[in-house]
Amino acid sequence: MKRKKQFVCVLFLFSFCLLIPQISQASVNQRVNARSAILLDMESGRILFEQNADYLIAPASITKILTLYLVFEAIKQGHVSLSDQVEVSARAASAGGSRMGLRAGARVRMGELIKGMAVVSGNDACVAAAEHISGSVERFVGKMNAKARELGMTRSHFMTPNGLPAEGQVTTARDIAILSTAYIHRFPDSLTIHSMQSYAYGRHAHHNANRLLGKCPGVDGLKTGFVCSSGYNISATAKRNNTRILAVVMGARNPWIRCSEAQRLLEAGFRETGAPYNDLKTVELATAAKGRTVSRGGRRGAAGVRSVRAKKTGKRIRLAASGQTKLAASKKSALKDKKKINNAARKSTIKNGKTPSLHASGKNKPAGVVSGNKSARVKSGAATAKTGRNSKAKSAGHNREEPKTAARKKNHKGVSHAHAMKKRAKG
Repeated sequence: MKRKKQFVCVLFLFSFCLLIPQISQASVNQRVNARSAILLDMESGRILFEQNADYLIAPASITKILTLYLVFEAIKQGHVSLSDQVEVSARAASAGGSRMGLRAGARVRMGELIKGMAVVSGNDACVAAAEHISGSVERFVGKMNAKARELGMTRSHFMTPNGLPAEGQVTTARDIAILSTAYIHRFPDSLTIHSMQSYAYGRHAHHNANRLLGKCPGVDGLKTGFVCSSGYNISATAKRNNTRILAVVMGARNPWIRCSEAQRLLEAGFRETGAPYNDLKTVELATAAKGRTVSRGGRRGAAGVRSVRAKKTGKRIRLAASGQTKLAASKKSALKDKKKINNAARKSTIKNGKTPSLHASGKNKPAGVVSGNKSARVKSGAATAKTGRNSKAKSAGHNREEPKTAARKKNHKGVSHAHAMKKRAKG
């Protein structure tokens, strides 16, 4: 009986150990919100998770990984060099979609074109490089398909060097994982370019579409892509300690889902291999503390959670304090301006000899100027100061109306009222 119980316990433990990877994959599978995905350990080649990995889908700009593979291979073989001056053709300059900004007839170094392809995802740079290496785009595309078959990408076919929509151009998440693994293993130094978060060519600065750079620890590549027929794709890789994980997500609904799902897969991969990892709560809290956006599932698939950096709290308080100081200073200046206006109102002499009252208290009535049988009353400066509306516009309007009234009013000598008052003021 004891032996039987021991055998049952051993069998149960063995079965549980076999189920651990499946349980881990099932928990990841519930979180992947895309058409297809695959996760693998690049050191051992072990597939940690896959979801519809053989689903045919348009590669979009992830195609540029294969283009860059052929470019670096040509450089390694000595056919071209980073210092080559590549002449930009009219076909390259007219390429649509994301562009590096090349102009027909210009000469650009091959090293700059590589950065344009890897960081900017420049479609024009891909055409220029393809024509420089193979003489024409069509010959270069033939080399692309030959290299894909050589690497074992059995379900992929390419029609363009940049991934722009073309009939018959398809790939799978599994094939992109094969391509990315071969590319990084053969040209590891290329990650120094893929990890650049921005690149400037000419007068224009471009940002890398891989938003995991600088946000997910250890991420140093690789490439994103988008076309309407497939959605948002990404091949992302990260290294922690001596473990490098690759996650491929194809056909996400928007760029936030693309990055959040890739990040979740990478964390699951590091957790599975025993490398340092962050659970989702830790990632969200750490990212929020740094003032970054963490994508979560929502009505649109992802919602940004923004917060203020803890280090900037004191600075913001000081800025707020300075803002209050500025506000107080502006109030003081406003009071000074108001006093100046009031003083000017007291000292000013209205045309036609009408002088406002100089009583600051404003308790006395304004002085009236009598001419013939009628009198014209003028507001006192103190009364105007109380209302704060003694503007130049009103005084100008008053002066414009004055000649009309004076023209109508004649004194007993037949001289206009305004002319008489002017003489009196001068006398």
